Amino acid sequence: MLGYFIGQVYKYRLSVCIQNLSRAFPSFSYQEISEQSRRFYTNFGRILWEGMFPRFVKLRISETTSDVLQGTVQKEQPIVLLLGHYGNWEILSKLPQHTSIPVQALYKPLKNKILNRFLYRKRSQYGVRLLPAGQALRILMKEKQRASITFFIADQFPGHNRGLTVHFLHQATRMFVGAEQLAKRLNAYVGYVELQRTGKNVWTLDIKPICEYAGKTANGYVTETFAHMLEESIQKDPSWWLWTHRRWK
Repeated sequence: MLGYFIGQVYKYRLSVCIQNLSRAFPSFSYQEISEQSRRFYTNFGRILWEGMFPRFVKLRISETTSDVLQGTVQKEQPIVLLLGHYGNWEILSKLPQHTSIPVQALYKPLKNKILNRFLYRKRSQYGVRLLPAGQALRILMKEKQRASITFFIADQFPGHNRGLTVHFLHQATRMFVGAEQLAKRLNAYVGYVELQRTGKNVWTLDIKPICEYAGKTANGYVTETFAHMLEESIQKDPSWWLWTHRRWK
């Protein structure tokens, strides 16, 4: 019902959603685009509900994810995890419940102090440490000799003439490279985060390897591999990606 109200009644960025879907899937008919749009708003409403009531939502980790976490603890190596706005990305705030490794994420403080305080408390309530984006490199470089997990949402628009251009969803797309640059400085293990809905209000986290040691990779490799993996996730089920984001400007 929430998704129906947002998409069909309020029509929140409906034209942006239709345009983005049409560009990403040029072979889709108008009926297919409309169906994917409807499914997106249904899932969007579901994710918003889960965000408002996180105590009713469970996070599980896959067996391969457990292996990745155990391996990096033994090597005392930092982990950099890249993800897109796919599925319920906010559920990752519950990862500290499943591991003893410190979990952190970057954030940009908001000008509205009341809203900033609310979001800070909400996203850190399960033990995630939030690092101001401007100070993250300095903090993480000091701690690079111990195991840690740092999340980056890496599919936002970095601005014209910034980032790296990759072929993504049938079009040239600018991608952030900050996460790759940091991972190379830390010589971190880099993984792609795929979130799958495996039950009612249940999400399973699966980490897929991008590289073992980022410092040994060629420039652009991490960003291009992330874009390819995210595209594969979207093609499996487009309705879980955030199509209302003005990704291509």
